[in-house]
Amino acid sequence: MATNEIPKFLVSRRYISVVISFIVLFSALFLTLYQPFSLAIWFSTHDVLQFSFTLLFYVAAIVILITSRYVMNRLQDRLEITTMTYIWWIMGENLAISLVYTLFTVNLFPTPGITMPTIAVRALICVTLILAIPNGIISLYAAYRAKCEELIAAQYQLQRLGEEYRLLENSKEHELRAAAIAKPQQQTATSPKMINLYDNSGTLRLTINIDSLYYLESEDNYIKVYYKHNDKITSYMLRCKTRTIEQTLEGTCMVRCHRSYIVNMHKIKVVEEERRLHFVTLDDDSIRRIPVSKSYYDNFVARLNPEKSRNNSYTATT
Repeated sequence: MATNEIPKFLVSRRYISVVISFIVLFSALFLTLYQPFSLAIWFSTHDVLQFSFTLLFYVAAIVILITSRYVMNRLQDRLEITTMTYIWWIMGENLAISLVYTLFTVNLFPTPGITMPTIAVRALICVTLILAIPNGIISLYAAYRAKCEELIAAQYQLQRLGEEYRLLENSKEHELRAAAIAKPQQQTATSPKMINLYDNSGTLRLTINIDSLYYLESEDNYIKVYYKHNDKITSYMLRCKTRTIEQTLEGTCMVRCHRSYIVNMHKIKVVEEERRLHFVTLDDDSIRRIPVSKSYYDNFVARLNPEKSRNNSYTATT
């Protein structure tokens, strides 16, 4: 378990911002309840000086957390962050914040009879308790999200295989085999276009029908794949570089319209211009508008125009 890679959601920017916000709110509540039982806590909302230093300490702690998680986010592609690595990383954050609190207490609010090592140990225990609960909750939720995505992806692939099997079963099997042997090129042309998506380690994570694929969103070193399963838009987070995905999708109906987005041209409903900005609306109302950046606009339109002549499934408006 300790050698397994942590859930990929934990190192995404969105989850990092959620973690830090949760920690700040939870720690404020915890310290409010814990303050009457401690001799070394000097936080206050009544005394102007103490309140100023309370805010200063909170800012310092948040800076430590943001810096730490940012470094973790940047190193994720070069370093395999296992469960044990993540635990040690969190302990390092606890130690850094405890050291800052100890320095504040010893230099600004010394307590007679309490030595610096005692304050440091108490601070480490307190900080560990404060951060353990929100970190634990977020970690469990991230693991739950990752497992849900994997389960839905597995269900999608099983359903797809079942549909192919039923199609084959209802058809004239012998004629199909004969046609496949006699005309392999024709069989390939008429078969549904399947795309295999691999992660950075080369492991096959998802095989998807191009007709089910709507768009992809890049986030740091991850790609979120949005596809339709059981008439519902579902996402799957894949640890993969955008350049690798582009190479995989080369020659398909997927076109890049933004640094962070690749869309399926066959799913485009409307292309709009609003205040000199362009947006794409896909043919599912649950999907928000997707921006088209200036740097990709010309190539996007060039790819779109041939499709328009063959398929009038979208409307361009200005």
